[in-house]
Amino acid sequence: MSESSSSNNNNELTKLTNCFDNYVLIDVGANLTNRKFGRDLESVVQRAKDSGVQKIIAIGSSLKSSKEALRLARIYPGMVYSTAGIHPHEAKSWDEDYIDQLRDLVSNSECVGIGECGLDYSRDFSTPTTQEMVFEKQAALLCPSCSDRAQ
Repeated sequence: MSESSSSNNNNELTKLTNCFDNYVLIDVGANLTNRKFGRDLESVVQRAKDSGVQKIIAIGSSLKSSKEALRLARIYPGMVYSTAGIHPHEAKSWDEDYIDQLRDLVSNSECVGIGECGLDYSRDFSTPTTQEMVFEKQAALLCPSCSDRAQ
């Protein structure tokens, strides 16, 4: 690489860095509860900080991962936040006591959202009927006036 090419790359990087000075960079879909991160989670979070990421939202996609996401948010206060929810693929595992447990999780200040939830008919992990029922129950956590319909 020529010296002028290297200089141009540095100038572009500086411009890009300056561009982001006025923004808060948030990783809104971090799967930090995946066991792949278990051994080096500290370095993953540190690399994110070093790269300018200021907040990380650890996503809950099952009851277990939602609890783990909240635990991580407490380990890294002010940096990591959590969500709580049941992914459509996991809807088949729904138990009626899940709604109370999810309600408890989302009542914590570190929990900033419901999810990962929704409908996903691309695979047949949970039936459409089951996904719809679980989604409605989770949506009712956000919309109390919807709760009569989801009960």
